[in-house]
Amino acid sequence: MATELPLPGLERLLDVCRKHEFSVESSPPGRSIPAAGALVAGHPFDPILATLYRRMGGLHISGSDGEFLLHRFDDQVDGLTLATGARRRGAQEPFHSSVAFGCIPDLAYYYAVVPSLADERGLQPVIYINAYSERYVLPVASDVDRFLDTLSRYLEILVEDEGYRLDGMRGVDFPTGVPELIARDRRLVEMLGAGRFDFIMNLGDEYQGWLSRVKSA
Repeated sequence: MATELPLPGLERLLDVCRKHEFSVESSPPGRSIPAAGALVAGHPFDPILATLYRRMGGLHISGSDGEFLLHRFDDQVDGLTLATGARRRGAQEPFHSSVAFGCIPDLAYYYAVVPSLADERGLQPVIYINAYSERYVLPVASDVDRFLDTLSRYLEILVEDEGYRLDGMRGVDFPTGVPELIARDRRLVEMLGAGRFDFIMNLGDEYQGWLSRVKSA
């Protein structure tokens, strides 16, 4: 029997969405979701994603501005392999070493796990990928459920933003506008300090300040 991990970050995200009237759409789970550690998109399946996809086949969250999509993954559609394979080109980073599980729909912004950086429990950290011409990567969470928790706290900040309340235009973006929020994840900060993400980030000068703020917050 597959091990079911607690998902407090997911529960908090869904609670915040209900409270602040973000639209939430989920699809039914598949009947034969791979176990943690099985190969998905060529990498060991993250244990938290394995638990999450046994609860739902996909997730779409939207507000008056901005969306988040958890790729569909069930008995009919392997959205993780589709999303990852569409961008993978040989040894090119960050796509060679990551598995995309979420995105901002219709834009080349992705959320992915990095299997090679899994901890002793097999939990894989999460990165944000900007796949436009200036391609860069920002580490955003030490595991998927922590990422969902951080996303929920960003939504709480967003609904208090004056511009968002007036006309739906965000005055703060995720994750670039909330380094202090990212820094609440102490394990992630430790990984950054140890240089664990250096091989995949390729940050320009404009994001070195963001990285410094995360490390020192």
